[in-house]
Amino acid sequence: MSDLLHQFLAGYHQAVRTLRKEVLDASPSQWRLAADTVARLYIQPRDLIVEHHVRDGIPGQRVRRSSTPTNAPDIIWIHGGGFIFGSPRTHRAAAAALSKATGRPVWLPDYPLAPEHPYPQALDTLSTLKHDDPLDIIGDSAGGNLALSWALRRGAGDRLILLSPWLDLRVDSPTARENAARRSAFDREDLREYAALYLSGVTPTSPDCSPLLAEVDALRAVGPVMLEYADDELLRGDARAFAEACQLANVELTVSVEPEAPHGWQLFPDLLPEAKRSVARMHDFLSQP
Repeated sequence: MSDLLHQFLAGYHQAVRTLRKEVLDASPSQWRLAADTVARLYIQPRDLIVEHHVRDGIPGQRVRRSSTPTNAPDIIWIHGGGFIFGSPRTHRAAAAALSKATGRPVWLPDYPLAPEHPYPQALDTLSTLKHDDPLDIIGDSAGGNLALSWALRRGAGDRLILLSPWLDLRVDSPTARENAARRSAFDREDLREYAALYLSGVTPTSPDCSPLLAEVDALRAVGPVMLEYADDELLRGDARAFAEACQLANVELTVSVEPEAPHGWQLFPDLLPEAKRSVARMHDFLSQP
């Protein structure tokens, strides 16, 4: 990515953070409205089909291309947003690109958000999905936390793609203590605020909410994992620690590291070359038998 685009994105995130915290004192519902409003600027391809699709009582959006076979199995993408905001709409562009690359639909569950619905409501909602066979599950940032926590609960050998996942919600975790990443969309104070709103007083030492703390035997119950992160983003600490845990558990692991990219770059495949590379890597991973 060009330095100019990096500077633009970094400046945008800093401006949003300043407005939210120091000027507007915005509520979580206002954060959601802002994120969805920006997402509406996405001009979707003509062949994109977006369907409101409920699975086992869980609402969501099913994104596919007109050429996608109707019997192709869904890829499940659990959106990020600090457990507080984000939606199927904010992730529609990335889902559309992945659907085109894989020839499969992408289902984006619209799970309940904190603080109105704190832990474990989002995870409990996902757990109502009835499917005994392994699933293909993607999660980015906080969605990566939910994806891994859900897969650990299921113990069904799910194949996982974790994009810059936030896996340790403890305020004294290595990632929460680190505050020197060059291109983070947020800082450690944001992590602490989001974690507090999500946990609502629950101690974050359970693998249900901090899946980085899962036992080695529990990790062996997941299938192959693709882990992707940027070397200059704040959550790289969680990703590196999880890679080490996978090695100890002999989990089949594919790791991809971008040297320079803002957190959440995967959501902009029509703009960022890093995101295009990410879609290609996800396609290759999901194409493996």
